[in-house]
Amino acid sequence: MNQRRKGSILYVGEGRRLHGEGGQQGRDGRAVYKVETIGDCYMVAGGLVAYDSDGYKSVIKGAEDPLHAVRVMEFAKAMLRATRDVLVPTTGKAVQMRIGLHSGPVTSGVVGDRMPRFCLFGDTVNTASRMESTCRPGSIQVSADTHARLPSEPWRDRGLTAVKGKGEMRTYEWGGDVGAAFDEGQLQRVVGLYL
Repeated sequence: MNQRRKGSILYVGEGRRLHGEGGQQGRDGRAVYKVETIGDCYMVAGGLVAYDSDGYKSVIKGAEDPLHAVRVMEFAKAMLRATRDVLVPTTGKAVQMRIGLHSGPVTSGVVGDRMPRFCLFGDTVNTASRMESTCRPGSIQVSADTHARLPSEPWRDRGLTAVKGKGEMRTYEWGGDVGAAFDEGQLQRVVGLYL
């Protein structure tokens, strides 16, 4: 059954390499769902999947989760934090992830007969992918739609960015300090800014 919902999508370049390192710990407590890995990219979604009354994951029905962009952004920052100590074996330099976020409607469904899997489709997924591919290494880039949902974050306006298949789009780069101290109460403090 297909569902059309609003949520935030995150694409992480080189994310597959860090799946075991920061992926699960970053997703825990943030209400984001790993959709799939595509090549070296890792895709998560916020505001789409939750646990039902039987304890199984299911597509959220009803009202939009007003904090989906906050949760995905916190996951993005956790992924950047996880790369600080991961070195590229051939160069000895830290991994430089590119992270792109976009918020909007998606269509979800289960695809496949022999090996069914949950998939997301639509312009929101494509735009998130383009935010990642046009992002500077070591940065988080978001669309104007996601930027509007995260007004308390420190942003740098990148101006108009040429985006394949979309033309020019206004994009923003996160200007926060990934090296700032992090503790488990941070999500609650951040969520408090948006309520």
